[in-house]
Amino acid sequence: MSMRIFSSLCLSALALGACAPESGAPEGAGIDCAFSADADWARDCILETAGDGTFAIHHPDDTFRRFGYNAPRLAITPLDGADEVSNIRINMSASKPGLVEFTYRGARYRFDPTGIAPSGDE
Repeated sequence: MSMRIFSSLCLSALALGACAPESGAPEGAGIDCAFSADADWARDCILETAGDGTFAIHHPDDTFRRFGYNAPRLAITPLDGADEVSNIRINMSASKPGLVEFTYRGARYRFDPTGIAPSGDE
């Protein structure tokens, strides 16, 4: 391939990349998360809901995890990966009633699940 053709292809690729829309920051509510068993909870993650029973949790390092939620069964299923969700429970303490807590790949999450499940499943 000549240098001229290669340069043209590179410029075209750069131009296409520059025209692509940026995804921007995730939209959603801040939720509590902790990235190890002994870490303190912090409102560092973003819960992005799709309204169809699926949701994504965005981490501060720009990574995210996607899950499915079945409210009647209190089931949370990872949509990307083979690891299983563990320690699923509803927090019934007076200070944080009704919050779902679970662990996935060593990270812990706590949030209000209202608005995740499609109508009829809540």
